[in-house]
Amino acid sequence: MKITLKQLTIFKAIHEYGQISKAAKQLHMSIPAVSMALKELEGSLGSRLFERGSNGLTINDNGAVILPYANEMLSKSQQLEEIFNTGNNIRGTIRVGCSKTAGNYILSRRIPLFKKQNPSVDIKLTIGHSLDIEKMVSEKALDLGFVDAKPGLNNLQHQPWIKDKLCIVTGKNNPLVSETITPELLSKQLWVTDETVSVSRIRNIQLLKSAKVSIKNELTMNTMGAIKRAIGTGVGVSVLPYIAIKEEILRGELHELQLDNWDFHRRYWSIVRSDEPTSKLIAEFTEFCNENQTIV
Repeated sequence: MKITLKQLTIFKAIHEYGQISKAAKQLHMSIPAVSMALKELEGSLGSRLFERGSNGLTINDNGAVILPYANEMLSKSQQLEEIFNTGNNIRGTIRVGCSKTAGNYILSRRIPLFKKQNPSVDIKLTIGHSLDIEKMVSEKALDLGFVDAKPGLNNLQHQPWIKDKLCIVTGKNNPLVSETITPELLSKQLWVTDETVSVSRIRNIQLLKSAKVSIKNELTMNTMGAIKRAIGTGVGVSVLPYIAIKEEILRGELHELQLDNWDFHRRYWSIVRSDEPTSKLIAEFTEFCNENQTIV
C-alpha cells in the first residue's frame, strides 16, 4: 500500500468541495488527474471513500475514518516544511477558521495585509459558527481558530483576542431615536434577529431578558447584512455587535439606542490544539491579528 500526500490533499479537496471538477479548479489540476488520484487512493485502501449523489460526492463511512488521519499527516508535513525554512521570510500554508462576525469584519481585512507582508504564505479562511470552528481545530481540519466563546474541548487551548460591545440598534429614521428608551418601550418593538440557532442568538435573548425586555414581535433573517438592511429602513430594532455596525453608525445610517444598565460585551478567543507545539507561522499570524485591535 502506497499513499502519498498528494493523494490525501486531493481527497481533502474533494471532501471540501463535493465535486471533482471544483477540487481540480482549487488545486490547479486537470479533472482527469484528480479523478485518477482518487481512484489510486481508493485502490490502495481497497475501499470507496465517497458516494455519488445528485449534489455531487459525499464522504462515506470509510472516508470519515481516513479524514482525521489525512488532516494530521498534512498538518505534520506543513510543520516539517516550516522547521527547515531558512532566512527571515515566512512561508507555508495556514488554515484559519473564524466565527462569522469576526471573520467577515476583522479577519477578512487583516489577512490581505498579512499576505502583503508575507507573500510566500498561503492562508485559507473558513467562516462558520464558533462550535463548528472549534470542532474543526480539534480534529486538525484547521490550524487556528477565532471564536466567540471559550472552547469546551479538552485538547484545545485558548487566549483572549478582542472584546466587542453589543449594541441595541435601529435605523436613523425610526421614531425611537428621539425617545427615552425603556424596557417597556423596547418590548413593544419589532425585533429583527438571527434565525440561526447559535451561541450568539441564545446569548442575545438571555441578555434582553436580563434587561427586562421581552421579544413579542419577531422577524428572523439568516445574515447580518440582511438584518442591518432591514432595520436601516427605520422599522425594527436588533442587538448587533459593534464591529459589524461601526461603519453604518459613523455614516449615520444606524443609531445605537441607550438603555439604562445595558452594558454588555462579547469576548473573542484564539484557539489552537494543546497537544502539539505552535508553529512559527501560526505564532506570527496570531500576533499580527492581535496588533492594533481596538477594544470597544
